[in-house]
Amino acid sequence: MFLKDDHATSLHPSPSVSSPAQSPALPWEVIEKVIDCCSGDMVTLCAFALTCRQLQPRTFFVLFTNVDLLSMKQLIAFYHAVQAQPHLQLVVRSLSFPWAGDFFNPFPLLSILPGLRHVTFDRISSVDLGNRGPSWTTPLCGWQFATSLRNLTIRWAWLQTGTAFLQFLSAFPNVENLTCERLRLKTHGGTPVIQDHSSRPLQLRTLNLDLRLLLRLQCGNLL
Repeated sequence: MFLKDDHATSLHPSPSVSSPAQSPALPWEVIEKVIDCCSGDMVTLCAFALTCRQLQPRTFFVLFTNVDLLSMKQLIAFYHAVQAQPHLQLVVRSLSFPWAGDFFNPFPLLSILPGLRHVTFDRISSVDLGNRGPSWTTPLCGWQFATSLRNLTIRWAWLQTGTAFLQFLSAFPNVENLTCERLRLKTHGGTPVIQDHSSRPLQLRTLNLDLRLLLRLQCGNLL
């Protein structure tokens, strides 16, 4: 069986005739949902951002909404990142980080995040909260940061005195939910816990303390 030339040509188009490439396309809402589901998977989110420029806004939004930092090096890098890109400062809602040593002060970072709702100090070590303030030359008492903050968690912290602890809390005047885990106060016999009455007392809705703190600090001094 033979085909006529014109019929054969119609079945086998010449190489010079090309059809437009058809690539599968997903609705943008589906793509955003996939990115949202990868929240917490930094490797995958970074891969999204590097793959396509159009994916970067949503990816950065997910990356910077809830930030969990594991080292002081990451904390400093994060600070420089949001300083360089101020629009990311508006995105951050939750921030968790360790605070070790006096070489970096995290309070200027907290003061430039207007949408921050939840902060976790995950390990505070080698920091004298009673003597160190935001300028490193003035006491912490009297300064206020992250006024939008509603939830504060302090975990694995060693504090010199109960007074230093209360001064530390006074820097977050609008906290409603306070959680303290593995918190130790180095108290001295007969040393009273002195509250700064010039600062507004916390209006807490919930207070979660572990047993070690309950044995060392009177809850009435927090309220």
